[in-house]
Amino acid sequence: MPRPAPGCVRSLHAHPEVAMDGGARRWVLPVAALALAVGGGAHALPRPAARPVACGEVVTADVRLAADLRCAGPTGLVVAADGVEVDLDGHEVAGPGAGRTPGGARGITVRARGVRVLDGRVSGWDEGVRVEAGAGADLREVRLERHGTGAVVEGALRVSGSLLRGNTTGASARGPLVLDRSTVQENLTGVSAEPARPGGPGGPGAAAGDVVLRGSVLVRNGTALLCRGARVHVQRSAFGGNGAAITTGGCAPWTVRDSAFVRNGDHLWLAERGPDRVTVVCTLFSEPAGPRALPVLPC
Repeated sequence: MPRPAPGCVRSLHAHPEVAMDGGARRWVLPVAALALAVGGGAHALPRPAARPVACGEVVTADVRLAADLRCAGPTGLVVAADGVEVDLDGHEVAGPGAGRTPGGARGITVRARGVRVLDGRVSGWDEGVRVEAGAGADLREVRLERHGTGAVVEGALRVSGSLLRGNTTGASARGPLVLDRSTVQENLTGVSAEPARPGGPGGPGAAAGDVVLRGSVLVRNGTALLCRGARVHVQRSAFGGNGAAITTGGCAPWTVRDSAFVRNGDHLWLAERGPDRVTVVCTLFSEPAGPRALPVLPC
């Protein structure tokens, strides 16, 4: 697969669902400045020579793909050593299609800490990337598309400069998840924040069980963010054209700061009863916020 062209993840102003005029731009500009492009970046260390990899391969040293990896079976790559970098180098790890493999198919399984996955596309798996309990990974400039679940987080995961599009669920997190400067688009559920497992690990920029959305755009999802028991923090992000922007039940506490909600079916849908404790600060809603009125603290 050719290297993605610059600009395939668009800036905020390229999404009509969240484009606003006049004074409302004060909420948009901090996000719009974080224009995203999925493409190659500079490497601090010499890159390994590109080589072919095989479906089901267990990776224990840095690797750079020389070609697309297309798998008919249940396993793409398994990363099993700490500190390994998997450089997709603009290539694709493609699976047999979601829902076609008994027991499920996984594109990249991470079983170690400090793993980095860079620059490419993962598509057509039941689980695009799975970070197992006790493991930790950093996805940079990666497109997760056409999965049952784009990213399954049992350990800890940071996603930056990336695109989660066209999945049943973009990301499902029981461990810490940081979504930074990324686009979550056209998923049935964009991000699902699940209750943390007891004694779960800490992660990059989050405590156990925290889900952090920072400088990101969530557009045209059925539900952009579904929270069922985690702690959620939304910062400098924009939600537009979703059936429901945020739906919660049992999240405590969670916060929304310096963000914008535009043209969603419902902006914030909170459980009528339960321990939800929400703080909303310096945030714009284009119309009423949903079935329960919420105070918005000033900037």
